[in-house]
Amino acid sequence: MHWLALVVSVLPLAYYAFSPRVGDLYLYFSTAHAFLGGAVPNVDFRFEYPPYALLWFVPAAWVGGDERGFVLAFGLQLTLLDACLKWLLLSEGVRRWGTAWRAWVPLAAYSVASWIQSIHYLKRYDLIPAVFVLAALVALMRRREGWAGVALAVGTVTKLYPAVLVPLALAVCWRRGLKPTRALLLGLVVGVLPLLPLSLLWPWWRFASFHVERGLQVEALSAGLLWAAKLMGLAQVQWVKALAAYELHGPAAEAVRVLTRYIWVAGSLAAAGLSVWGAWRKPPQHIEDLARLALVPLVAFVILNPVLSPQYLIWLTGAAALALLSGTVGPSVVVLVAAAITRGLFAGSTYYSGLQWPHTVLLLVRNGMVLGAGLAWAREVWRLGRRPGVPVAEEAPVPTPPT
Repeated sequence: MHWLALVVSVLPLAYYAFSPRVGDLYLYFSTAHAFLGGAVPNVDFRFEYPPYALLWFVPAAWVGGDERGFVLAFGLQLTLLDACLKWLLLSEGVRRWGTAWRAWVPLAAYSVASWIQSIHYLKRYDLIPAVFVLAALVALMRRREGWAGVALAVGTVTKLYPAVLVPLALAVCWRRGLKPTRALLLGLVVGVLPLLPLSLLWPWWRFASFHVERGLQVEALSAGLLWAAKLMGLAQVQWVKALAAYELHGPAAEAVRVLTRYIWVAGSLAAAGLSVWGAWRKPPQHIEDLARLALVPLVAFVILNPVLSPQYLIWLTGAAALALLSGTVGPSVVVLVAAAITRGLFAGSTYYSGLQWPHTVLLLVRNGMVLGAGLAWAREVWRLGRRPGVPVAEEAPVPTPPT
């Protein structure tokens, strides 16, 4: 039954993974092809991602040869990673609840969300760091602290955002003792160690300058509010195709961008601090407890960001699915629905010239849902941290599996 469920959850996406639709894959192919031709990233061509991302693009380009072959090879890679992530969800559910129906909930909920997100889920590479984040959470709860450190490090140098979970992981390990903390730190060091030889080959750190210069992306929380004000005649901004995304430009947009960056940095640091405090006061007892702690900084990093691409919600859905295993399920359902309706922002809309009211309302609702779920998780962590004797989630006895 487990293998059948896994196959059913993966197969609908496998077809789309090998479809000729390219999405961002041409950008990945062109950069990998240039690298294989001897060009140096961020010297001979612009490479906007952290360095380990290229290590995922190059093998697919080398095996595939041309652009169509790259799409097939990269699609196979993402299909296998999708299967790994869903297997982790299923195995954690079975580990937690045995043969009870709730063991299947994370896999089922995540599968539906991934099917609807397919256009962003399998044509961009954000699934790769999402797998490492989920693997890190699972390893941490199984007391494999060294592997958790490696997974967090590799995920961070692939997409950067997993770095917000490092303080939480350190707090959990420090609460367990010196030996687990040393194992986590060793894993983090091992994960970033390849950066030393990479630094001799190309200036990988220059990718950060590209993101520092980015404007206010149209899908961000503050951008959606500003665009709604524009439609009501209260602000003057322009919907512009920029280098890597559609952005709002103009004096008002620039002022909002600067303010949003300050809020983003402060909010992400505060959320990371809250998760650390919660983990210290009430160490997670089950994987869903750790998932809720992780979602506090993850949601803050995503929803307060001045750059919010549709695939960013993939960063949240794995942990949100795990949080369905026990306790309050409302925030998780909200995040999964928000990820699913993101596709509606592009269906039949005027996204490439400026959203009109129906799709602007959808954008505001989507962002409000994510923000509300994040605040709900933050409130839960705050309340439980103030009462460390209260269990994180109501527990049911785990059935003993048959021998």
